[in-house]
Amino acid sequence: MDVAIDRREQGERLELLVTGRLDAECAGELGHAVAEELRRGHHAIELDLTNCSFLSSAGIRVLFEIHRAAKAAGGSCLIASTSEPIRKVLDLTRLTPILMGRHATKGHDATAGSHATGATTPAAQGTATGARQSAPDRVIHAGPIRFVGLEPPGPAALPGRLLGSTAARTPLPRHAFALGIAALADESPPPRRAGEMLAACGAVFCRPPQPFAVVDYLIGAGDLVPEVDAVVGLVWHGLPPGRTGFEPADDEPAVRFDELAARVLEQAHADSIAFVCAAEVQGLVGVELIRPLAEAAGDDRPGATSCDVARRWLSFSREPVFARRTALVVGVACRGLPAGPLAAFVRPLGAGTVQGHFHAVVFPHRPLRRGASDLSATVADLAASVPLAVMHLLPDVQPVLGSGQSELARGACWFAPLAVTGEAAA
Repeated sequence: MDVAIDRREQGERLELLVTGRLDAECAGELGHAVAEELRRGHHAIELDLTNCSFLSSAGIRVLFEIHRAAKAAGGSCLIASTSEPIRKVLDLTRLTPILMGRHATKGHDATAGSHATGATTPAAQGTATGARQSAPDRVIHAGPIRFVGLEPPGPAALPGRLLGSTAARTPLPRHAFALGIAALADESPPPRRAGEMLAACGAVFCRPPQPFAVVDYLIGAGDLVPEVDAVVGLVWHGLPPGRTGFEPADDEPAVRFDELAARVLEQAHADSIAFVCAAEVQGLVGVELIRPLAEAAGDDRPGATSCDVARRWLSFSREPVFARRTALVVGVACRGLPAGPLAAFVRPLGAGTVQGHFHAVVFPHRPLRRGASDLSATVADLAASVPLAVMHLLPDVQPVLGSGQSELARGACWFAPLAVTGEAAA
């Protein structure tokens, strides 16, 4: 574990000294420690975070939970002091007055965080999915898919950029979308931390490169703009204006993901599209990186052609997974193999000619409204719950033993033509 907690009793006050990282992997240890102290009858708890180096939204969620738990017990659990990285996150998210209370001005200008009356918590960011009213629910049949309330995107292309093999720190504001191999921005080398990453509407989700990893995440709030250290990936800026709801037509049990991408490409009238999808899952098929890229050497690397080598680097879904969950998917779809830098980034999505590259973050089940909906509101609603996984969607079309295609029960997607520049992805 990357966190240590020491206790120091000072009369009726208890101080917990926390050393390490407050992220999805480790923040739960602090939650358990505070819960145990409350059970022991310590109701005046202060947290010393001066030796903490990193705070993600998973850590913020835990700080809120222990703050509420202590308050419900008639006590308090406040942050007494912080390191500069932690204080910066608290100030930018406008949470300093809430989580530090009377300690908020200690060693700081009294005006810091004075605009925090509108503090936003991860849970509070969720709004009713589909706050924007859709167009009349026109129904269009496209093969095995029924599109509901389709609104075409128009010809204007969103600007995208490929990140090459050189690590680059990339800010991801609310209008940015990204996928690739990356880690939440930190001081340690990205090749040791970078795993599957997805970003949408100011929310960033990263899976560390290890087996059975816990997803970490950072949600932009207040003045905080999440940043990632990206090794390879794709970033585009702008909300895709095209949108539609989708569901299986006739008696089909679900929508195949490759078929959905192909049919949306047809509706966009473009060769390459930026594509975002929120859907209730029938089953997902894909891979997860389980070793840090810093360990790559010679032929021992994720891109090796040997199946035995690939298995040491990637965890493959042996059957469709995450049924009855809800997923947010971000990626690019192309009509055939594109020219230019995108050619090295995309892979066949199935037996057809459509190429693409997609990552999915999985959440507990969240029901989605029928038809086209508002993208920002949908992402905010999903991000209010704890993510379960981040994976790279890849079909497994081996005869008999293959896992097949990812399938979606129903949902909504947003899309627009995409113009990409940058390095060829490794």
